[in-house]
Amino acid sequence: MGEAAFEQTWFDQTHSYLTQILCQPSVWFDGFFGQHRAGEDWAGSLVRWQGAYRIDEKDGKSYRPEFSADFRLPKMDKKLKLVITSQGRDDRTSSFPDKDPYDLGTSADPDTATRNDKTTAGLRYHLTDTRKTRLSLGAGLKLGNPVQPYVRLRLGYTEPLGSSTLLRLTPSAIWIKGEGTNRSLRVELEERLSENALIRASQSLVHKQLESGVQWGTALTLFERLSHVTVLAVEAGARGNTQPSNRVERYRLSTRLRSNFLREWLFLEVEPEHYWPRDDQGEYHLFKAITFRLEMQFYS
Repeated sequence: MGEAAFEQTWFDQTHSYLTQILCQPSVWFDGFFGQHRAGEDWAGSLVRWQGAYRIDEKDGKSYRPEFSADFRLPKMDKKLKLVITSQGRDDRTSSFPDKDPYDLGTSADPDTATRNDKTTAGLRYHLTDTRKTRLSLGAGLKLGNPVQPYVRLRLGYTEPLGSSTLLRLTPSAIWIKGEGTNRSLRVELEERLSENALIRASQSLVHKQLESGVQWGTALTLFERLSHVTVLAVEAGARGNTQPSNRVERYRLSTRLRSNFLREWLFLEVEPEHYWPRDDQGEYHLFKAITFRLEMQFYS
């Protein structure tokens, strides 16, 4: 559904204005770090805002905003990016302890997570960028009280296994002042079932220097493209920790429907789920929840 099919309204004009305002800093940074030449093409930027409203049998109602900005700095080097992210609280809908590979801190247990700051700002440089391998080095600040500098190294490796199977390996390491060195590994195996269907098996491991054991998460996800603007994802997953004993902390079964509506940059999601958290007695009890998400993207 293209934007050309819609009549331009004040809503579109507002979106265009915000896009210009939010992406313009990339031009400013070009001028600050390098020599700016008017009229010359420069690489695009992406700003993403998402608001999630959750109704949960166990935890009641909650709202989780999320913001990310990815500004390229082409006058310095096309491989250099300015990255800003901000999350309001831990994501209770994730089957993984590292849902976002660039997330600097995720609670091992979403049922005991409290509101914390996860705002970061830094630079990321791609040391290697090929069809199979992407190696990046990042450094910046984790904003909070106190402000914590960090350095991160991340490798992404993709290997085709036949005509319809894909293997992805993503090891990473990050040093954060006051928290030490944290390491993670994500392994994903994808199988294309048809032009409109894909199944993915994922395994994630996270080891934090100040915490005992290894946090882990596993999931099996089926993606189905229902139309050119709507995708359905069905997922079964679990997460846990190897210490004090290797046990599952939470099982989860969910269905997510994501649709691009009205505009190409506007998305709506609804995700009902069943989940079984482990209590202090080692028993699992069923709870139901539903999450609604609205997402806007600004890009140029």
